[in-house]
Amino acid sequence: MNKGLLRIDFAVLTCTLLLLGFGIVLVYSSSFPLAQERFGGADFFLARQAVRALLGVVCFVVFINVDYHVLGRHSSGIFIAALVLLVAVLAMPESMAVNGAKRWIQIGFLRFQASEFARIALIVVLARQFEDIGERIRDGRVLMQQIFKILLVCGLVILEPDFSTGMLLALIGFALLFMAGASFWHLSGVVCAIVPAILLAIATTPYRRERIMGFLHMSNHKQDIGYQAYQALIGLGNGGLFGVGLGGAERKLFYLPEPHTDFVFSVLGEEIGFVGLIVVLGVFAFVIYRGMRIAMRAPDKTGQLLAFGITFALAAYVVLHACVNIGLVPTTGIPMPFLSYGGMSLVFTMCSMGILLNISSQTKDTAFGASRMRRDAREPAHGKAVRRGRRK
Repeated sequence: MNKGLLRIDFAVLTCTLLLLGFGIVLVYSSSFPLAQERFGGADFFLARQAVRALLGVVCFVVFINVDYHVLGRHSSGIFIAALVLLVAVLAMPESMAVNGAKRWIQIGFLRFQASEFARIALIVVLARQFEDIGERIRDGRVLMQQIFKILLVCGLVILEPDFSTGMLLALIGFALLFMAGASFWHLSGVVCAIVPAILLAIATTPYRRERIMGFLHMSNHKQDIGYQAYQALIGLGNGGLFGVGLGGAERKLFYLPEPHTDFVFSVLGEEIGFVGLIVVLGVFAFVIYRGMRIAMRAPDKTGQLLAFGITFALAAYVVLHACVNIGLVPTTGIPMPFLSYGGMSLVFTMCSMGILLNISSQTKDTAFGASRMRRDAREPAHGKAVRRGRRK
């Protein structure tokens, strides 16, 4: 056995497999009434999720064993492939749109959202190029070149349209910029310049305006635009402290339109209660903590930023999905990692976790802090060489 694999973070490995297994159970619990009604079999979604979980495990094992530096060397090609897929999605005929959105692409028997692949591609290419750029990231011209890449991906995703995913990708990209050593004030200026465009995109799109109004005045829109959010809150309230038991939730009985995807957190809360939700969120929090620890201990800047980007993306998706279900943000279609029935999103999540564990297998013995990551980003290469020489 590869000695490096003996150093992988087995806590993250264990939690990943636990979440994967629990997610299969939850998908069945939240979807069987809908599957029976629409597809004539209670295990319709379960069977498909199980197949994707198996494919995800295969990809998980593969990426654990593939040196993340190989991904770094091919990062430009991966990024170009992601852009091609995003453009291909937009070029598809309107007849292939689902609910007015062209987000999915079919390759053989696989059907997936191009934005899922784009998320990994964006993290990989930024992590690799930020190591090459080094302290030049604080130069305005270089910074704008990297921001253009982020906004290009986000813009293509928003055009699908998938506004929430586009905003999440922007958040991930800017977080990576900050950790790579970019000036906070430069980033703040760019964000302030982008905000008016975001507000304009919301104001000029009817369904986005309606979602905002439904969120701000939920009590007045219980039967129309605020219906889903209101039903999700009822489900969480029904769960109480300890829930009604797996399989016993009422909101999935055709009250919530998407109980196994966008509102799986509400179904989960109704079935296992507040205490159960705290346990599940605690597992996610532990994985996020260990992921940041892996980033802090990675052997080089590419590994640091790659691990940080993967972990930050996981945290962002978990937090946004939970916030939608408890009514803290407007309704949007963001899946809960591992737990939602999300097609190939589970496979791409498992790929990300495999990359994270590969980085953990190459970590240093001494821990690095977040401040160290940013200091390394700003420090010239010769300065690092001098410090290494002093330690020797």
